[in-house]
Amino acid sequence: MKNKIRSVFQNLSFQRKIIVISFVASLFPLLLLTFFSIGIIQHFIVEREKSNNQDNLTSTYQQINLRLTTYEEAISFLTSSQFLVDELAIENPSNFEQYDLYTNTIVPLFQSIYSQQETIANITLYTSINLYDHGKYVKKIIPGDITSHFKLNNTTNISYFVDTDNNQIYLYSQLFSAKNKDTNIIVFQLSPEAIFDNLENISNEPYQLTITDAEQKNLFQFSNERPEQLGVLSRIFQRFNQSQIQNKKQLKNSWEITFSRPMYSVYNGIFLLVSAAGFIFLFAILMLSLSIIGLSKTVVAPIQKLADQMNDSPENTLNLKPTYQSNDEIGKLYQSFYQMIHQIQELINKVYKSEIKQQKHELRALQAQINPHFFYNSLSLINNKALLTGNQEISEMAQLLSQFYRLSLNNGKSRLSIAKELELTITYAKIQLKMHNYSFDLDIDVDEEIKQYEIITLLIQPFVENAIFHGIDHIEDQRRGKLTIRGKLLDNYLQFEISDNGRGMTANQLENILTHQGKHYGIQNVKQRISLYYGIQDAIVYDSTLNIGTTVRITLPKYTK
Repeated sequence: MKNKIRSVFQNLSFQRKIIVISFVASLFPLLLLTFFSIGIIQHFIVEREKSNNQDNLTSTYQQINLRLTTYEEAISFLTSSQFLVDELAIENPSNFEQYDLYTNTIVPLFQSIYSQQETIANITLYTSINLYDHGKYVKKIIPGDITSHFKLNNTTNISYFVDTDNNQIYLYSQLFSAKNKDTNIIVFQLSPEAIFDNLENISNEPYQLTITDAEQKNLFQFSNERPEQLGVLSRIFQRFNQSQIQNKKQLKNSWEITFSRPMYSVYNGIFLLVSAAGFIFLFAILMLSLSIIGLSKTVVAPIQKLADQMNDSPENTLNLKPTYQSNDEIGKLYQSFYQMIHQIQELINKVYKSEIKQQKHELRALQAQINPHFFYNSLSLINNKALLTGNQEISEMAQLLSQFYRLSLNNGKSRLSIAKELELTITYAKIQLKMHNYSFDLDIDVDEEIKQYEIITLLIQPFVENAIFHGIDHIEDQRRGKLTIRGKLLDNYLQFEISDNGRGMTANQLENILTHQGKHYGIQNVKQRISLYYGIQDAIVYDSTLNIGTTVRITLPKYTK
């Protein structure tokens, strides 16, 4: 059989041999490409749906987390009220003292929370003090009440309790004082409907959303799947594949959010693309047959020579000179090929130049995202209003903000003097001092000789911001925060140091701060801009000790105006 096939093939004409060889050689790669493309299509659609699932999950997480954070901040406000703690330190209060406590302390405080958080059903102080119950505001702790389910540890930690029988969620925190041995608990009563509102329109596709607590109790469950509304294809896919794409995310209170998509809904889109791929395959077979017949009738030598040139190294290919002189179709093909090489050379130059321009525009765009006239006019109005009302604090803050934005925008320029950058940074630090109620010290030690040199804008300020929010704000002992900014000339380089005595960083955090975006986006931005302007990759060096503090050093070449 094998010899017979060989004999038949040998007796074919040369043209038919080319047709057979070309068709067989082309058919198998085309089949392989088609099936590979179908696999790639399925993979990317599934990955896209997983990504969409994750986006929907993240959106749900942010909504719930925002609401819970608002409630937690409200209860923290109450438990951290030293005034309330002192008022509850009274022993054996008389009726008048109880009345005064209710009307002048507890009720006003709770009403202030009600006015801001209308979704809170009840705010109640449960206490072991010998007090009379006062409506929904004050209740004495008795055996068997809701507090018997709470886990108390004599701290102001915020905890949750889910009452599945009554479909209620309780947020509670102990009002703790070292001087007072009585038990006082602030309790927020919340309804699940208030917490999980607006979670039923996350996606138009079929999905299921489930929220459970740390004990795997169902807090919320929703599904918009409608089996009776499924089409024929969806029902077929559902019968053969009932799996789901599932994404989970946990809130900081150990609640778990699960977002699921049924696979049959994903396969609907895959089926349409696979059908399109099938039609393209058949069309490709037809075109392949016609092309093989046409190519078999032409002279293959010039094409083979052109193919050899195309397979040459990129350097040689881009420097080719015309070698085929003819006006026929093959000659036009040669001319088109040489024109394409010339266009590629031009495009390479254009792309190179456009990338440089784009990087410059992106850097300027980062500094020009705010309409300066709008901010200046607004801040000026605030300043005038504050002066008219005699509010010096607001006036000073408005002036500081105006000065900060004026210096940071820098009239759209990408560089400024160190003196102005230092003025900008000090202005920002003064704003933060006001916002932090002067809870830390600011120390500036910058040599006068370096203030004449120029650096890129917003170089020091992001590190000062990082030192305050991620360092000083997290001091856990009684130390007073201290922020130090130093600047000096080191040979032909400028060196800046920004130090804080804050929380410091672990070795892992120190390793990742310059290599990951995360919450240090401003640091990454400065690193990229330094790399672009100065061509330096290691200009920023961190040195940090946990619970001692952090120092960052920035070393740059010096530039004069």
